[in-house]
Amino acid sequence: MTLASLVEPLANQPKPTKIALGVILVAILLGGGFFFLVSPAKLRVADLRARHESLRAEVTQNEAIAAGLAKFRAEALALRQRLDAVRERLPVDKEIPRLYRTVSNLAHQSGLSVLLFQPREPQPKEFYAEVPITVNAEVSYHQLGSFFERLARLPRIVNVGDLKLSAVNRPTGSVRADMTLVTYLFKNTGSPGPKPGGAR
Repeated sequence: MTLASLVEPLANQPKPTKIALGVILVAILLGGGFFFLVSPAKLRVADLRARHESLRAEVTQNEAIAAGLAKFRAEALALRQRLDAVRERLPVDKEIPRLYRTVSNLAHQSGLSVLLFQPREPQPKEFYAEVPITVNAEVSYHQLGSFFERLARLPRIVNVGDLKLSAVNRPTGSVRADMTLVTYLFKNTGSPGPKPGGAR
């Protein structure tokens, strides 16, 4: 059976039948093409689009994480710099005796007649310890102001607290100043802290 023998009966059909058969043939070809070519391609495109959206969402999420990480690193760096700056103003254990001597010398240089200079036990806090020093002295107001000014210029933090002034029965015009000086000690892990004592 040849192609000519198959086509010959169709060629002898009336024109409407030929048109109908042609339409059917074209529909079969289009349907087959769609089924075998277009439909798999559409499925492939849909799959690729879904993967693209998933990857884009993942990239967006990773960009947000990266931005947050960069912000966290910047904040951590700023906190580390602040901690380093604070550490520079907080003495460590081995510097405490020298600080005692420095404060005692400032008192004498300012003209204070020191009656008592007594470092006390450190008071531990979370990351640091308060190191109080009891100071009793006879002094004029000018000398006391000079002493406080010199303390403020120290590179280490020394605060004045519990200041009490009382009159002295002497013609010099001096007063008795009872105060607590407080410095702060940076606590290293495992550090036992300074022992009270030092210059008097």
